[in-house]
Amino acid sequence: MATDEHPTTITIFVYGTLKTGFPNYHVLSDFLTAGDISLLSPSATTATPYPLVVGPRAVPVPFLLPLPSAAGSHRVSGELVSVSPRALSALDSFEGVPHGHYERRPVVVKTAGEGAKELEAQAYFAHRSFAEEMWKRSGEKGFAEYTRDMALHYVKDQDRPHHITTLAQVIATFLHNQMP
Repeated sequence: MATDEHPTTITIFVYGTLKTGFPNYHVLSDFLTAGDISLLSPSATTATPYPLVVGPRAVPVPFLLPLPSAAGSHRVSGELVSVSPRALSALDSFEGVPHGHYERRPVVVKTAGEGAKELEAQAYFAHRSFAEEMWKRSGEKGFAEYTRDMALHYVKDQDRPHHITTLAQVIATFLHNQMP
């Protein structure tokens, strides 16, 4: 979505490892330095409740599921950033959009604090091909926020097995009863 101030930028809602101070924030910070990303709001929530789940210990990756208002879901907390087309392409690649890990979808969010407003953004949701099964396997219980405690167990890509894709790891551990 283009903003009035920057017609070629897209507003992205980040809710997981890309948040400030979280394990993959370095991906955003490199683009912040280059001027391709700017922080619009350090505190925002989805206007509609969504399930936010975190994979098991073997693959503790946060996934926002494209199941609006599902019972057990919450208004999810995160941050809003404005990204250039160059940064958006890199984020899509990082989030595995071309491989079906996540898909970038529209979401309405509310900013917090003085001057709070509701606006349209995009977020990286778990791919719809496995989202419902992921929700069932999580006991249909989601989180309102991906916390620092949850992030302590996050395993960075370089520390994961290289003979299997992230999506294959998620399917094996989260969807096929191989939960630790």
